[in-house]
Amino acid sequence: MTKVSKVRLRFAKCGDLRLVSHHDLMRCLERMLRRAEFPMAMSQGFNPRPKITFALALGLGIEGLREVVDLELSEPLDLSEIVGRLRSVAPPGFDWKDAHALPPNAPPPHPRTVEYSFPVVAERREVALSQLESLLASASWPLTRHRPNRDVNIDLHTQVVEAELTTEGLLRFRLKVSAEGSARPEELLEALALRDLLDRGSVLTRTNIDLES
Repeated sequence: MTKVSKVRLRFAKCGDLRLVSHHDLMRCLERMLRRAEFPMAMSQGFNPRPKITFALALGLGIEGLREVVDLELSEPLDLSEIVGRLRSVAPPGFDWKDAHALPPNAPPPHPRTVEYSFPVVAERREVALSQLESLLASASWPLTRHRPNRDVNIDLHTQVVEAELTTEGLLRFRLKVSAEGSARPEELLEALALRDLLDRGSVLTRTNIDLES
């Protein structure tokens, strides 16, 4: 048995839970930890909070299959017990996958790239494939985010690590994550003339978060 005081967990956020905001997801996790009677380490200050660190917030409406969160405990627990307790109190759509021990001085999770998948209906695949081939072959693909006080310019081409549209109509792509600014998955869908499918019920899924070693 491996007892740990700091642990990194992978979980899925699916179904109706994808419509829960990141802030509400954090509150949901805190309730789970209280119900499971976890001995959580707490932050300092006037409003102590459990020491919980998510690798990357997940946008509203997006499913996640292998999301990442770090927990710090005030006393060690066995890894299998941690996963078992969490599964016993998890709401539908919150699926705990696995857990790995971390050293006490381990840095917070730092994403390097993120992977997504998106189903494309048959009648939209030809145009989407043409747009994707143009994007990948281009020297640059500028886009502008309009904000109340300023515009932000991004080169989408440099943000896409890899992308493909399979013969079955599944768009799979990987985007860089950078502190200087990262492309949003919806922006790639916009570039491929597919963003409207989100409003028609198609679901975007974040399939993995690749962490720096």
